[in-house]
Amino acid sequence: MTRLDELLQMHHHLTLVHVERWVQRGLLRPAGHEDGWTFEDVDVARARLLAELSGDLGFDEESLDTVIDLLDQVHTLRRQLHQIGLAIGCQPTETREAIAIALKELRQR
Repeated sequence: MTRLDELLQMHHHLTLVHVERWVQRGLLRPAGHEDGWTFEDVDVARARLLAELSGDLGFDEESLDTVIDLLDQVHTLRRQLHQIGLAIGCQPTETREAIAIALKELRQR
């Protein structure tokens, strides 16, 4: 867990105003109360990305919402595909082979 003051020190473009705004918009989800927020690693990485997008690349707030929403969707899809792959891997050989054949046929269309 990373404290708010540590988070602000990590990123030179990041200010308390940024963090408060992103928390209000639901882009960051700290634990605790505003005077004692702590951030999971995922929110630290997200804050870094938000700082780069808004500071270095000049994205406005609406664009940030869109980009983060799209990235969240990509991560969700990747997690779901991974789970599907694990579920397929648990199936009997004949089922896995049938799935492989079906996928090959779909690619050829």
